[in-house]
Amino acid sequence: MNIVQHTELDKIKSEAQTAIKQINLPTRKEEDWKYTRISALKPEKYVTAEPHSISKETVEANSIKGMDSFRLVFVDGVFSAEYSNYPKDKLVVLPFSEAIKNDAYHRILADKFNSITEKEDYFTALNTAHTNEGTFIYVPKNTVEEKPIELLYLNTEQNREAIQTLRNLFIIEPHSQIRVTEKIHTLSDLEFLTNATTEIFVGKNAHFSLYKIQDDVATANLIDNTFIEQSQNSQSFIHTFSFGGKVIRNRLSFDHKGENINSTLKGISIIGDGQEVGNHTLVQHNQPNCESHELYRGIFDGNAHGIFNGKIKVHEIAQKTNAFQQNNNVLLSDKSVIDTKPQLEIFADDVKCSHGCTVGQLDDDALFYMKQRGIHEKEAKALLMFAFCSDVMETVTIPELKNKINTIIAEKLDVNIDFDF
Repeated sequence: MNIVQHTELDKIKSEAQTAIKQINLPTRKEEDWKYTRISALKPEKYVTAEPHSISKETVEANSIKGMDSFRLVFVDGVFSAEYSNYPKDKLVVLPFSEAIKNDAYHRILADKFNSITEKEDYFTALNTAHTNEGTFIYVPKNTVEEKPIELLYLNTEQNREAIQTLRNLFIIEPHSQIRVTEKIHTLSDLEFLTNATTEIFVGKNAHFSLYKIQDDVATANLIDNTFIEQSQNSQSFIHTFSFGGKVIRNRLSFDHKGENINSTLKGISIIGDGQEVGNHTLVQHNQPNCESHELYRGIFDGNAHGIFNGKIKVHEIAQKTNAFQQNNNVLLSDKSVIDTKPQLEIFADDVKCSHGCTVGQLDDDALFYMKQRGIHEKEAKALLMFAFCSDVMETVTIPELKNKINTIIAEKLDVNIDFDF
């Protein structure tokens, strides 16, 4: 092992450990945290999760049925080789703990690790300071992998409230292409907090897709910070599906480092009593002739709480920018709440930018029309809500994943619909 390069990584972690002592836990007095239920996310409430064993049946139950994929499984933050199947050639997919022991990847790790994060963010700094495990993906130039990479992080039953730290680093070199699915699932009845940070580097003419599946138990909390740096002519698609959990806070931050970049951010949130989902996005248009397309749909029942805070920043140099942002929400209960704040900051004059949000109930006229044609009210409402989500689902390119998400939506809407295609 290269001791010098390993020391560089230790130095980064040590600097974060020092920094976290000087950064305060966010409060609701801060604009970005104004609506977040921060009480559920205080790290002092939790102890580090203890590793336990898990059954093959549990792993399979949380995997995507029928999907032919490479798969990495982590149980309580420990890599499980027994349930994993990762590529041995073409591209590198390894647990973070193995990657740092391999001389071939040390320079990459030393150069890229923690280089595009927001270092003054409390939870990102906390993640860096306590990083032990996660996934390292390195895709060499001119590599097109059709088989998806499935990342499965499982948290087992604990004796008390526990916390887990996950760190991912994905590097997609020029002219390459991969698709990644990610799921974090908790098996504990006690409160659990997962603090996850992901850094993604998408090279020139590369194509990257990430699908986040958040369908956790009612006692699970999640802080998920994802930072993406894109180079010239690259495309990135990030889909976030939030269905289960107590408090979920997602943050996506895109940084454009070349021309002709396309960034697509899409999400669906369907939650009910006691649940909160927040989506916080930032797209930095730093170069000309780039596009970003942002579409988030939310369905909220009971006393559920949704948050959308999206910002598109178009810098002076970024002429010919085409940026679109839309957040649409349906409130099924008079107790449910959505706090939505789409934002544009434009410093260039030759651009096409738009943003907007809607908050309302299901269309009574459409519902009446369907009932008049013999469709039961429950099924009619479900069909309208599926139609509401369709614009997000149309860019999901993995059939088995689309089937899985549609099945979860049907379960959330309490209807029986067969999506086995």
